[in-house]
Amino acid sequence: MSFKPMWKEGEMSETSERLGLPYLMPAQAQKHVTVNEALRRLDALVQLCVTSRDIGEQPETPAAGAAYILPPDASGTAWTGQPADTIAVYQDGAWAFLAPHTGWRAFLADAGEGAVFDGAAWRLDSETVSRLDHLERLGVGTAADDTNRVAVRVNSALWTARETASGGTGDLRYVMNKQDAANTLSILMQSGWSGRAELGLTGSDDFTLKLSPDGVSWQDVLRARQADGVVQIAALEAGALQLDAHTPLSASAPGQAGTLCWDSDFVYICVAPDTWKRAVLASW
Repeated sequence: MSFKPMWKEGEMSETSERLGLPYLMPAQAQKHVTVNEALRRLDALVQLCVTSRDIGEQPETPAAGAAYILPPDASGTAWTGQPADTIAVYQDGAWAFLAPHTGWRAFLADAGEGAVFDGAAWRLDSETVSRLDHLERLGVGTAADDTNRVAVRVNSALWTARETASGGTGDLRYVMNKQDAANTLSILMQSGWSGRAELGLTGSDDFTLKLSPDGVSWQDVLRARQADGVVQIAALEAGALQLDAHTPLSASAPGQAGTLCWDSDFVYICVAPDTWKRAVLASW
């Protein structure tokens, strides 16, 4: 079986298109020189790791194989005059300079993250990520785990509405959802990792505020009943105070002790189950 080249005689380039690797040419002398040059380029570019893209002064004693992405106006015997974003690699006691192509990737050791050349400049991965979907975990400043799939460790956080000028509505609605009424949907506030206050739908669809002195025992201090809108506020010693929107029709109208109502003429207080008293409201 004979090998048929994919190029016509006289049309072959002397280097590869993507990495600029030198080809062995017909009747070429010193072929090992060409092969070694190709290996040097591969050694520099495959799994490319650079020390920095911010060091502008040529190191005096670089380590063998050290690589840098040159910033604008880089200086030094060899670096001066080299274009910005060029890859400088120290090999065999001399500097080699490689012009990046669109799509080349490098790991920046001092930044601790990757970068990609977009045809005009090297951009950090953190600058190019615009969408993340279906992540199993997300940790910001700390590690997420199987219980806390999203974990954030910061001193302040901001949510702001997308304005109409940016294609949004100008509104911001934070949506939280639970499976059914018996589940809990709440914001738990802790002190020293021990619960002190809990706000939300805790075990029902009533809106509640609970307080705890130790993170173990809890007391409802406010409950807004989902069924009828009645607001119950726990009193210090005398049961509960309830604010109700309706006016009792008689002194024996249905009601829970501690319920407070009013209209334009009277204030009504339920002093016992289904037992109401009222006081006249006077102008002043």
